[in-house]
Amino acid sequence: MEQFTFEEDDLFGGFYLFDEETKIGEVTFRKHSQNAISINHTYVLKEFEGRGYGKKLVDKVIEYTKENDLKLSASCWFAEKVIQSYYP
Repeated sequence: MEQFTFEEDDLFGGFYLFDEETKIGEVTFRKHSQNAISINHTYVLKEFEGRGYGKKLVDKVIEYTKENDLKLSASCWFAEKVIQSYYP
């Protein structure tokens, strides 16, 4: 069963995806100001690729930005692709 966790500090944050006790993926972001963040890294374990977990992780950040009224950008190519494809 998949489960998401969230961690953040003053400069960085991230969502982490677990299957039971195994961390299978993560998406991290940098806080550029009080109202803007940028996704800088997305990763899914090779054996879990192709199942939509990367998109689910990026979706978590998008949801976080909406809930906190933040602007979102991405320096990670995958996150940028998801944002442009699903949230034009």
